[in-house]
Amino acid sequence: MKKDVKTETVEQKENEQTMTETEKALIEENEKLIAEIESLQAEKDKLSATCKRLQSSADKSDTYLNQLVAMKNDFESYKRRMKFNGEQAKKDGVQQVLVKLIAVVDTFEIAAKHLDGDNLKAFTMIQNQFEQVLNEFGAVKMDVMGQPFDPLKMNALSKMDYGEDKRDLVVEVYKQGYETEDKVLRFAEVIVGS
Repeated sequence: MKKDVKTETVEQKENEQTMTETEKALIEENEKLIAEIESLQAEKDKLSATCKRLQSSADKSDTYLNQLVAMKNDFESYKRRMKFNGEQAKKDGVQQVLVKLIAVVDTFEIAAKHLDGDNLKAFTMIQNQFEQVLNEFGAVKMDVMGQPFDPLKMNALSKMDYGEDKRDLVVEVYKQGYETEDKVLRFAEVIVGS
């Protein structure tokens, strides 16, 4: 039996040596794994920081893109406004000139009353040409004679009794009215029947 005890002791020593070597190998492997985990954790931290920087950059670029889109829209609105204002200024300028030219037409009409014969024909030709120019620029003479009185286009100088059938109708035109498509250039000055 002594042999068995010795054998067991030798075997035990060999087992302890093997266990110690296995333990050492496991400890070394464990340490390697821990080092690798720490290395991976550091890499993860770096990647997280990089992701945060990239997200921050993406957020900034989105902000800049939104600002750029807003600026583009503002500029488009500005261009439309400037185009409209330019067209409106041109239209207003033409209308102001037309109003002044209408006064010249009045002078033509007064002067025509004092002329006769060939002088009247020549003068009438010039007057007609002048009125044609007014028409080309959109000034149209209002046809108000015999029409119902319209306070949006006419100024009533007075009311006169011309009979029941002429009640509230224009019976005389003192000054001719002119208008464009969207604006009265000069109100017609009329006498209305009562």
